[in-house]
Parts: sequence; structure tokens; C-alpha cells
Amino acid sequence: MHTSRSHARPNRAWLFLPLLTLAVAACDSSSDPLAPDDNDHADSERVELLTRGPASALLAVWIDGVGWQDADGNAITELPNSIDREGQNGLQPLRAGGANASLTVRFFGRDGEVIDMGTVSRDDVTRSRQCTAFNARYRLTDTSSEVLAWPNIQHPDETNGGPFQFARRATGQLVGIFHCDHIHFYPEQAGSVQVQFRLWHVDHSDMDTDPITVVVEEGEPRFELQTRGDASALLGYWTESQGWRDISGAAIERIEAPRDVEGQGLQPLTAFGANASLTLRYFDAAGRQVDFGTAERQADGPRDRRCTPLSGRFRPVDPATTVTPWPNQPHPDGQFGASLYAERTNGDLVPIFHCDHIHIYPEAEGSVELIMQAWDGDSGAAVTESAPIEFVVSGG
Repeated sequence: MHTSRSHARPNRAWLFLPLLTLAVAACDSSSDPLAPDDNDHADSERVELLTRGPASALLAVWIDGVGWQDADGNAITELPNSIDREGQNGLQPLRAGGANASLTVRFFGRDGEVIDMGTVSRDDVTRSRQCTAFNARYRLTDTSSEVLAWPNIQHPDETNGGPFQFARRATGQLVGIFHCDHIHFYPEQAGSVQVQFRLWHVDHSDMDTDPITVVVEEGEPRFELQTRGDASALLGYWTESQGWRDISGAAIERIEAPRDVEGQGLQPLTAFGANASLTLRYFDAAGRQVDFGTAERQADGPRDRRCTPLSGRFRPVDPATTVTPWPNQPHPDGQFGASLYAERTNGDLVPIFHCDHIHIYPEAEGSVELIMQAWDGDSGAAVTESAPIEFVVSGG
């Protein structure tokens, strides 16, 4: 196996060019330890991957000219189980939509020394990091893969660009994947992808390892709720093992501000006020989004809809609730006869299910627990449901 290099051997004839001689002299005289300097180019003959958790396990070793090996020196082509968390029975596999793997990456120089890398400073707001001149990164050999969160991007709140240290998950969550001396793999879809680890030198890679395969196993189905407005905010997502979580991953039991109002951000529901319009998504165990959509819409009248075979709905835990209009029913003038509407206390018949999104109308002060559903229109039943999530309605 051969190391993939990102640099070309310099043409020594160039050294006789006066302008280049001056440039090299200027580079040599730089007092900035983070400034690009090809004279500080580093090669690595050995790379180690270790879990960052209670086990602190040596997962894999790459040796130039040999390739990838496990901790016992056996040749491998696939990264072993890499999730190391408290309370688990051994290392766990990556699962679609699940927890990330956090790995320390150690590069060793030609003389066996560990190449120094770490965090120099960190932005308190964006959490972007300024790294030492050398730091750890990786790249996917298939840049279109959706197995891991990719591509690496800048933080959107950086005012002057900023480092490409982040990626966005399918949930919309912005996550850090490059942390100077360690990296994170965020599993998105079941499958496999080849990854090369890179010895990053300020703004380029000094060397890349041979590829190793990272496998993501099937995870759990999940629901997501996102606002349909300027903020386009992910309010929460649900899996059976974790329950309802917010975009940061913190456990939640209620949603208090689901209305996405232009120029005002997220606002609460108020009794008999404006409704909350929310995109409802469902992902299968492999991390693939299931198609919820409108197959046909009535041209006039109530604009009744015929949904794709599966669509998004909800139901209240207490069907006698007066906090939001219920039960759902068809519109008397609807073309398709689907039960997509509910009657408000003033007699208005309003749409609450719109195939790929839902509307929550606040009727009275209080709270209501709603269960999200993946609805099968052919059978007239839910194929799966979430646990309840509480919506709060304040006084008008």
C-alpha cells in the first residue's frame, strides 16, 4: 500500500528564481506559529485511532507501506466498533441517526515522535477552534455519501469565514466533526463509506492514510418536528430509546414556542390565536426519510388533498381535549373525503393534516399531549407512532 500525498516534490531549479528565494526567506522568518510553512512539512509513518471514553481503546493502527491493523497487529479493512460511552457493555457500533463516535487521532513522525496537535483557542459562541499548525481531519472517498454527516462546512455565524470544522445532520443539527486532536463520526444512514485520515497542516493535507471502511448499522425509526417559517427550527425529534429530544440532544417533555413568526422568531401558542404550522418527518431504521407528500389537491373549494400512501398526522392522548380542535373529519365539500380537518369553537372547519405537515390550532388555555403518526391511507391506520409530546397554550 502507498501513502496518498497531497504535495508534489519541489523542482529545485525554482530555488534560483529571485522572487521565490525572497518568498522562502519571508516564510522562514515568520514569527506566527500557525502560518503556512512548507518547510515545516511533516510526514507520518504511523497513525493511531483511540476511543475517547471510559475504555480509551486502541481501535486501529495505520503503518505506511503496511496498511491498517487492529490493536493486536492483524490486518483489517473495516473500523471496529467505535462508540465508547459510560454504562455500555463494551464498544458499540455506529447506528443510523444515533450517537457519534469520538476518536483521538495520533500521528507519529518519521523518527517515532508524536506530532503535536491541539486547540489553541475556541470561540465562545460558535465553538469554532483555532488549532495548532498540525491537526487531525478526515475525508470521505465518496463525497456524495450520506452514511456520515458530510461535507465539512464553516459555522454559519462566523463573521470572517472560519474553519471548515462542522457538518449538518439530517435533523438540521450543526455538529463539530474536526476538533484539532480528535474527530467525530456522526452516523446518518445505514451503509458503509471509506474514510482517509489526514495530517492537516494549516490549510492543506501533508499526508493521507490509506482508506478504511466505516460501517453504519441500522438504527431506530424517528420522527422530527420542524417549523415552517423563516426560522425553520427543529423543535424536536423522537426515537423509542431516547424519547423526545431538542436539537442539542437534550431530553424534552414539552414544546412551548412552536409558532415561527416572521421577524419575531419562535412564539408561543395563545388561546384562539394563530396556529403552528409544522413539518412532520419520519425516518426508517436505515436513516432514510419516508416520503410524506401531496399526491393531488382539489383545484377549488376547500383545497382538499390526497396524500401519498404514507403521510404525517397526530392524535391527542385525550380525545376529549378542548385545547386544540378535535376530532379530525372530512370536509363536506372535499373532493377526496380524507379526514384532514377539525372544527374550531367558532364553527370554522380548518385543515390540521396536510400530508407532509400539520397544523396545531390553539383553542383554550392549557396543554395538550399529542402523539405523532406515520399514517397509512390505504389501511386507514397508523403504521407507527411516537410517544406523546406536550404543547402549551397560553391565555389569549
